[in-house]
Amino acid sequence: MQTFLQIQNRFKEKKQWLIKNLIPLGEIAILYAPTNVGKTFLAHKIALEVLTGSNELGESMTGRVFLYSPDTRIEDCKLRINGLLKALNLSQLDEFLKNLYITSSNELDLTQDSYGTMLEEVWEPDQDSYHNGGKWIEKRVPQPFEYYGCEFDFDEPPHNSLIIIDTLSQALGDRSINDDAAIRKAIKNLKNWIAGSFRQASILVIAHTGQNASKGIMGSSLQKNDFPTVLKLRKKKNNQLELYREKIKCKAEGTSIPFVLREIVVEEEETLYVDVGKRLTEFEDKIITLFESGLKKDEIRDNIYELGIGNTATRKSFNSVFLRHWKNLVGMGYITEGQHDNN
Repeated sequence: MQTFLQIQNRFKEKKQWLIKNLIPLGEIAILYAPTNVGKTFLAHKIALEVLTGSNELGESMTGRVFLYSPDTRIEDCKLRINGLLKALNLSQLDEFLKNLYITSSNELDLTQDSYGTMLEEVWEPDQDSYHNGGKWIEKRVPQPFEYYGCEFDFDEPPHNSLIIIDTLSQALGDRSINDDAAIRKAIKNLKNWIAGSFRQASILVIAHTGQNASKGIMGSSLQKNDFPTVLKLRKKKNNQLELYREKIKCKAEGTSIPFVLREIVVEEEETLYVDVGKRLTEFEDKIITLFESGLKKDEIRDNIYELGIGNTATRKSFNSVFLRHWKNLVGMGYITEGQHDNN
């Protein structure tokens, strides 16, 4: 069993990551986006990275996940997680899911004074005495995360954990997301949970934007100012989705991870899952289809030109566009130079 001092010393050595360059270990982070863009699907993807130790979003530690999601039914959460597992062709589902805890209750209120702490008898030395005098006093100290019978025992593996709160506005009781005092109390309680876990837990909070997404997180500005890590889900002009590192204490700040939402059927039910990586254009998708049919490079180029894909004015400009896409697909490993006698 690790001692508190050992864990403290480990964190003094270097920054720890639950998911490298994305979710720091032992810290709180916030992810925000407009409604119906895919925040919850992405949150489930992040959860699965931790459950399985996958590396699609970055090198990940394996750990437990607690998902607080009153906005989404437990059945839907499980369906989406199973869709992700199926898309990754992972077997032994029970082995991964035994470390996943989900609740859709709306009883969590982070504005309460008692959250994240417990009353404990603490020895307080007598500061005015040259002797070892003092007294026992009752004091609130951080405690491990415990909720609805789910206790995270950090002495038992896996030691690391991720707590996802989807969304913060649903975890403030009757207080408003615009209430600075409520947000300040919530952030304090979240930090108490992390302290109680000996900094082996990370907390990811999901938040909304207002109608004008360019104005940032809806509600108190403390959400953006007081969270050390701020992640933004945004949709680009070509409908490409990306997870943007808006604020994070590492060199990855200002960079993004592209992804797309894809459909998948799990036990005759349809759902969506996050597919990480660059989204292929129609042009690139057609190149791959013709390549897999066995055509040579010149034949693929001529077929696509006849189909009118590419929106180019001349054959010369089309050839340049084709070559750029071809090299891009070779670089990503979708096609191989030399196969099918391609030149």
